[in-house]
Amino acid sequence: MNAGRLLGRRRVLQALGAAAVAGGCSFLSPQALDEPPRWLQGGRRRPPAVFIHGAFGSRLRNRLSGREIWPIGLADLVVSSFDELELPLDPDTGAALPDAIVASGLFDETGVVDFYGSMVHMLEAAGGYRVWAAGTDPPEDAIPLYPFLYDWRRGFADTAPELDRMVEQIRADHGDPELKVDLVAHSSGGLIARYFLLYGGQLLPEGATPVPDFGGAGKVSRALAIGVPEIGMARAVAALTVGEPIVMNKVGPEVLATSLSTFDLLPHGDDVWLIDRRGTPIVADACDPEIWRTYEMGIFNRGVRAQVRERAGGGRSGQRRLELLERGFLLRLDRAGRFRRALRAAPIPADIAYLTIGGDCKPTEARLLAEEFMGRPEVKSLPDRVRNPRRGVDYRRLMLEPGDGRVARPSVLATPAWPASPRPVPPLAENWARREFVCASHNQLTVNTDCQRAMLHALADLTA
Repeated sequence: MNAGRLLGRRRVLQALGAAAVAGGCSFLSPQALDEPPRWLQGGRRRPPAVFIHGAFGSRLRNRLSGREIWPIGLADLVVSSFDELELPLDPDTGAALPDAIVASGLFDETGVVDFYGSMVHMLEAAGGYRVWAAGTDPPEDAIPLYPFLYDWRRGFADTAPELDRMVEQIRADHGDPELKVDLVAHSSGGLIARYFLLYGGQLLPEGATPVPDFGGAGKVSRALAIGVPEIGMARAVAALTVGEPIVMNKVGPEVLATSLSTFDLLPHGDDVWLIDRRGTPIVADACDPEIWRTYEMGIFNRGVRAQVRERAGGGRSGQRRLELLERGFLLRLDRAGRFRRALRAAPIPADIAYLTIGGDCKPTEARLLAEEFMGRPEVKSLPDRVRNPRRGVDYRRLMLEPGDGRVARPSVLATPAWPASPRPVPPLAENWARREFVCASHNQLTVNTDCQRAMLHALADLTA
């Protein structure tokens, strides 16, 4: 390759890397902790750990063709339409159907962007862990770290039977039917951990909220939640309306409209998440279809509807696709409401130490703003996008909270900054043993060395 092409390639990678960091991704970092801290050496042997990744955090592969559909090459990320991430829908109901896509491994890195590679290296080099597979004899010279892989497009409660089977297999591998594991969860993986602690391997029933039997609690010693949106995130509403940024591209709202997990992240409504142009709170249940219709969000947004019709070929086929997505959208809103109620049905029992690490130095979307433009409603996710700001209204203060750029600090703490009602938020855990914050963006939390040290402290804390 000649010097000119090398320089051009380097500039492209630099530009893509800069955009990735701006979007909350992480450069490959040589600064991961790579040796055990003194206070960790010679300590009591810790239990095996199960790591639960967040959205976009596992590699997805078509099991029939063997082709990987996520992640794709860094350059391809800029031009891809991400159509292959769509879930197939029942042609009558719009419900999501099974497909041939499976999770095949952790998303460690791609190009110049790190996802979980640095964290895994740190846990192995400094923490004494070793990535291991359930169903094999555990290592004698390291603590096994079992990645729990799942298809992050699916509903979080759908993973419960698989996680329960994995924990039981780990117990069998260790020859100890009473063995307890540590759960380490990043982002939406923390909601999977919470559901498992309350319900074990139960699926979310249709049309009802399950009764907690704490089926997973007796199998876990502690749970470490990293950047978890405990009471949801306004960003999920915005993503279903304008898409989710990926490097210099985005996963379109018409793709996310088929994904159950995006709906599972909708705000719980404890913190005001929608305001008007005057800065006045709007009473809004994020799982109420009428809110989406009234403010033309998600599949009811004019731009999204036009995009859906166009992608389906226009005409009758485009209208049929739109109507199918509408039916499915309503099903997924209903399911998300049931999932929310399931999480809030009871606190995590006191014999489980619950530990939290979050980021709180980046202005983060906490409230969306509804205004009118040419007689039609528009919802804005960032203060600089408000078309007609009122004099004297500080939209930055109203719409943003400290956070990690994706999850606001109040959601990590399950404590509203602007309570939507006088009713207290249901307690999340009876033994919330640690709450710690570092300066890092959402996808940089597992790369950030301060967060990595906090992880080791939490996992080695014998008093938790």
